[in-house]
Order: sequence, then C-alpha cells, then structure tokens
Amino acid sequence: MALATSCCALLAAGLFAVIATLLGLRVLRLLALELGSPAEHLLTCAALGVICIQVLLFVAQFSRHIRAAVLTVIALVLLLGASEFAAAAKKISAIFQTCVNSPEPEKFLIVVTAGVLLLEGFAAMAPVTGSDALHYHFAAPQLILQSGFHPDFFLSHSFFLGQSHLLILAGLALGSSQLAMGFLFLGGVLAAAAGACLARRWAGRQWAWTTALLFLLTPVVFWQISAAGAPDLWMAFFATTGVLTISSAAKTPSSAHSLLAGAMVGAVAGTKYTGCFIAASMAVAFLWEVRSIFKLSFFFLGSIAAGVYPYARNLVWTGDPMFPFLMRWLSPSKVNAYALLSYQADTGAAESRHLWQVLKFPLFAAIDRAHLGFWQFLGPLTLAFAPLLLLAVRNTPTWRVALTVWVLSSFGIGAASGMTRFLLPVLPIAIAAALAALALLKPGEWKLTRFVSLASLCSFLLVGAAGLLIYNRSAISAAVGLAPAQEYLRQHAPEYESAQFINEVLAGKGTEGNTLIFLRHLYYLRIPYLYGDPAASWAVDPSKFQAKEEWRALFKMENIRWVVRSSKYPPTIAAPLEELENSGELLPVAQTEVSEFHGLRISADRQTLPLVIFEVKR
Repeated sequence: MALATSCCALLAAGLFAVIATLLGLRVLRLLALELGSPAEHLLTCAALGVICIQVLLFVAQFSRHIRAAVLTVIALVLLLGASEFAAAAKKISAIFQTCVNSPEPEKFLIVVTAGVLLLEGFAAMAPVTGSDALHYHFAAPQLILQSGFHPDFFLSHSFFLGQSHLLILAGLALGSSQLAMGFLFLGGVLAAAAGACLARRWAGRQWAWTTALLFLLTPVVFWQISAAGAPDLWMAFFATTGVLTISSAAKTPSSAHSLLAGAMVGAVAGTKYTGCFIAASMAVAFLWEVRSIFKLSFFFLGSIAAGVYPYARNLVWTGDPMFPFLMRWLSPSKVNAYALLSYQADTGAAESRHLWQVLKFPLFAAIDRAHLGFWQFLGPLTLAFAPLLLLAVRNTPTWRVALTVWVLSSFGIGAASGMTRFLLPVLPIAIAAALAALALLKPGEWKLTRFVSLASLCSFLLVGAAGLLIYNRSAISAAVGLAPAQEYLRQHAPEYESAQFINEVLAGKGTEGNTLIFLRHLYYLRIPYLYGDPAASWAVDPSKFQAKEEWRALFKMENIRWVVRSSKYPPTIAAPLEELENSGELLPVAQTEVSEFHGLRISADRQTLPLVIFEVKR
C-alpha cells in the first residue's frame, strides 16, 4: 500500500510538470517565442507554467474554500494548456530519440542519473521529518488551510513563505503531504535538467549528464530534494533557466523575451528573501547584455508580475515587505528586538564578516562555523576546478551571464548572510561552468591535470552515491512500506511523540480554545494552537511578558485554554509562567515522558524529557 501511494504521488507530481509545461507552451506561443533546443524550450515552458500557477494559487488563498480554489486552479491550467499537448509530445519525442540514439557512455550516464532520481524520489515520499518543514514550511500552509489566509504573528516564520511555498499549500490542499513533497522533488529534477542544458551549451552531452548527476549527488542537494521539505531547489531551477533566457536576450528583438527573462528573476526573488541577491545579479546581467532601458522596463514588469506577491502581502500586513528585517527602520516602535536578533542569528545576518570570508563564497569555499553540518556541504569540485576556468571562459553571452549571476550572487549572500547553503540556487550554474572547463582538457594535453581532475570527479560521485544511500535508506524503507510510517516518524521526526501525546489528550476540545505551544516542530499537531517561543514568535516579546497579569491578559485575548510545557519554558519568559503554576492558575491535566533528540538528529542521541499539559483556570 505504501509503495503504491508513493508511486501515485510521484506520478501526480510528474503530471503536474506536464500540465505546467503545457501552460507555458501556450503562453510562449501567444508571445511568439521559440527558445533554443527542444530541451531548453520545454524547461523554460515548465518554469513559466509553474510561475503562472503560483500566481493563481496566491489568489486562491483569499478564497473561503481554499481546497476548492486550488482544484479550480489546476482544472483551469489543464484547460488552458490542453491544446499544446501535440506540440509538447513532438519535442519530448525528439529528446527521447536523442537519448535512445546516444553512445553507450552517455546511455550509462542516463541510466545512472535516472536511478539516482528514482532513489531520491522515493526518499522524498517518506513522511515529512525536516526540522524547518515541521516548523513552518509545511506547518504554516497547513494553518492557512485550517484557519484561512491572515497574518500570524505567533508563528512569525509564516511571513517567510514565498511563492514556491504555494506548491506545498497545493499538495496539502489536495490531501497529500506526499504530493507536496513530490512538488518539491520536481523542483530538484528540473534544476538538474536546467544545469545540464547550461553545460550543453559549452560541452558535449556526456558532460551535460555528468553535470546533472554531480548536482544530484551533492549532499546539500540530496538533503533538499528528499528530506528537507523546503522549496530552495525551485530557486535553483528558476535561476539557471533565467541564465539560459537572459543569455539570448540581446539577439532577440522581441519585448516579450524581456518579459520572460524578468519572470524568471521575479520567481527567484519571490521564493525567498535571499533570492533578492540572485535576482539583482540577474538584473545586472540582463542590463549588461541588452543595454536598453526600453527592454529593461519590460524586464522589471515581468519580475514584478511573477514575484512581488509575498512582499506585497508582508507590506500590507506589517508595513515591512521583508518582515521583520526592515522593521527597525520602517516601524521602530513595533520591533520585537529579541525575536529580530534571533532571526538575524539564525540566518547569519548578525555576524560580521571579513573581506576574505566573502571572497571565498563564489568558490563555495567558505565554512559556516556557526551552523556546521553536512547540509552545508556543496562539495569541493568548484574550488578545485576553478583554475581551469581561465582556459575555458570566452566572451560569449552565456559565459558572461553565468559568471555574473554566479559571482555577484555569491558575494551578496556571503556579505549579507554568510551561510553557504544559501548558495544552493547558483550551484547548477557553478557546476556546469566547472565541468565545461574540465571538458576542454583534451586527452593528449594536460595529462596529469586531466587525470587528477577526472579522478576527483569520479571519487566525489562515488562518495556522493554512498552518502545518498546511507542518508536516505530509512526514508526509502518507509516510503516503500518496508518500515511502518509511525515507527519511522518516532525515530526521525523531532518532537513527534510530544505532538502525538498532545493530540490524544486534547482531541475533540478544539472548540473550547487554543493551546499555547513551545515545541518548535508543529506540523503534526492536530489541535488549534499558538506558537509561543520568543525566539521565533513576534507576538511573544519577553520585554512585555514579565508579569503574571500580562499572561492572564494574553490568555483571555487569544482564548488560550491550555499551555504545554515541554521540559522547561523558554528561559526569558519562564518566571511568570512558573508563578502561574505555583498559584494554581495553570492546572496540570496530563503529563508524560517523551523520548527526544539530543543535539543533531544525525547523531541519533536521545534523551527522556517530561511533558505537561496545563489548563488555564477561568
């Protein structure tokens, strides 16, 4: 049963890709645009179709019946794109024939790449366990489905939701977290394909497939594509497709092409705040190529149409389009200094960086000491092969655009954040460029350099494949039914036991009031709740909640009926809540001990912690 469900979810994600591509084909036909090779054209159509769907899904959130609105969007898109099925089939057939007629080494790479994608696809079908996914990537869209589209200052990470989070919303609205994960997996597949198309402009098809394979076997990528539950790989797809589109802007007189390039840029910026750095570098590359204010105006129009919505939402709700990072300048009186400092520390924005640290970012050579973990590991090959770029780079549009986006984005992210994993969206571009440089080393020349480089490449692919199998073995077992889903969640989902206990105790009591929760991982809660940890809740400012009276007022105003203490309260607000316990205003109604992770989950160290549910005395 689990295997069949996983297969259906993956097939549904593939069907979604087809529907989006058909819509993109329809739009490009209306704009009279034909782009590059069949593969490039289809990828651009897929990107444009997904962008259009995301815009429609943003509007669907305003409906009082969001699930029905999502179904309507999917039906509308299918209706609009149905007439392009024959054209899509023709291009897909041409690509398939090229693969079938390819030399044996290329066929081997195709088979291996397909096998890697199959493993990663099934790993993505396991129940959601990613920490940030459980905190807000999945939890916030679930809250929108449950209580409507409105600002939630308790779960203030909900303001970080970008356009690609709407794909998660769509999957959950259609009744399947697996489908939502399938949509995220699809972003990784398309990003790998876009990187291969970029590499194909510089080198042969074997190197293009190697680019895709190297990307998929990079640890940060197989974490993102299978378990993280985050939409970052969609940024990688839009950014790489944007490079392909922008590089042909100068030779295309049509203003529609500028609109298309702008849409790719808007999609990158609309996915995540850090996407603004990548979008800015893409805008610089576009202006350098076209050198036309007229085309630039269409470019910005396309950018706004594709990606302005999360920023407009935040501006309307908070007065800060990049909430909360501009609040201290735009609305100083409304700043929660404690939460803002926590967000800055979490994203690396609070740390100072030296020039040398920033200069290492384009080569993925920086080490983020504050957030060490294999999820930061983008691989050493870009750094190792960088000198070869001196032999490969030519003054062509594709090279100019690729290097501009790669380098400027890296500098911007390095200076503003310093977290290497935020470089993921430009990784396909960097890998394609590095392998194109390696491809130029002829067998009879640079023999030692070629041997060492190829040995390094093969070693990394083997290590990456081993890492993929080790990291995802449990997830694949759960996805195909070899391991029970509940047992997998107990072993791999942080605070899952706590969520299940809370659900059992408070089942059926949702109409009586809300529950104040300090657990970080919220997705598996099935009760009305408010998140109360001051480190990530804008509504709970420690400076304003240091007395019992302030908590009593909050309980009454927000209709809080229960409070859950997991081990201890957050230190900055513990004293008044403990006073309420001692005075009998918080009455214990249930308690247990739960097994939770101690430190990083990958170490599998666990500890036993007490959990108590209190009822607020009325």
